[in-house]
Amino acid sequence: MPPRLLFRMTTLTLMAGLLLTTALASPAFARCTVTLRADGNTAAIQRAMDAPGRRTPVVCLKPGIYKGARLIATRSVVLKRVGKGRAVFDAGGRGRVLTVMGEKANVTLQGLTLTNGSSEEGGAAAVIGGGTLRIVGGWITANQGTRKGGAVWVKAGKLELVQTRVSGNRGGAGGAVYVSDGGTAKIASSLISDNKNATGNDGPLHIRAGATLLLLSSTLAYNSGQGVYVEAAKGTQTPAAVRIESSVIMGTPDAVRISRKEAANVAVFRSVLYGGVGFIPLDLDSSRLLPVFNLTDTERYRPTFGSPAIGIGSCTDRDTTRDVAGNKRGRRCTAGALESTRVEIKKTMKARKKVQKSEPEAQPWSYPEG
Repeated sequence: MPPRLLFRMTTLTLMAGLLLTTALASPAFARCTVTLRADGNTAAIQRAMDAPGRRTPVVCLKPGIYKGARLIATRSVVLKRVGKGRAVFDAGGRGRVLTVMGEKANVTLQGLTLTNGSSEEGGAAAVIGGGTLRIVGGWITANQGTRKGGAVWVKAGKLELVQTRVSGNRGGAGGAVYVSDGGTAKIASSLISDNKNATGNDGPLHIRAGATLLLLSSTLAYNSGQGVYVEAAKGTQTPAAVRIESSVIMGTPDAVRISRKEAANVAVFRSVLYGGVGFIPLDLDSSRLLPVFNLTDTERYRPTFGSPAIGIGSCTDRDTTRDVAGNKRGRRCTAGALESTRVEIKKTMKARKKVQKSEPEAQPWSYPEG
């Protein structure tokens, strides 16, 4: 079998696995094994995570700040917030917030904030040795990975970020997420913004050779450097596989940085890429125009009137039926992490149709900006 065909088949298999994988049954309906409140330390959380038994522990956390969080998961567990208000894991700058280790560790976090983590690799979290970490409705902020992965480092494991905000983190390489050693990352309806990396040639998402990234209905905006940095394969290494759907990516100078010979390993559909894309083929629905965010709104990165992101997305994956703010989305949606308002959608679609009538040959995203 030709090597290129073999690679494409392998890529399709990996992507299918990412779409179908589920770390655990939905934690929203799981009964609490134990309910804890913030009491100045996290020893009780670690004990609940390590409790013996065949059933997966469901640790429910009341709102508050759980200080000194440096948790290690070697088995499956669900950690979720209950009640109104934020439940915050704060490592106090003295270590990584959460480490997921081993193939038997399938961990789900729901509605939690991870902050003030500091480590050489993965400031807030690390997935090592085949485990899975699924974060739903979370916020990962103000963490530091001095060498790589300001927020999360994935090494031979799986990461799923769903309706999660990753902002204000700093990494040596990969200001937000660093994926290596055959690891996989699925990022859906998530906002990755205002993260920094030590070198301007890197980006918030760093994907090493052999790793896989699936980016669905997500936004990368105003991070330092590139958007997605795909490290070139060397020697006999397998190239990285990247699939981008219904997303918005901003990067300087490139939205997606990849070597010319590996550009065909990146597939882009119904997305807005602002920055260089090299030799990556874009489908006819995609755009390279400015995303047009309403930067003065509460949700700064919500596309506003005139945005090429409005109406071009397809939100059919189970993890994209709501945007990062929790709003419902239709099958045809706004590309990126945030659905535009009905008013802005209506105004934009009206202006777009007007242009298309006067200029039949114009691309569907060609309309006057307001």
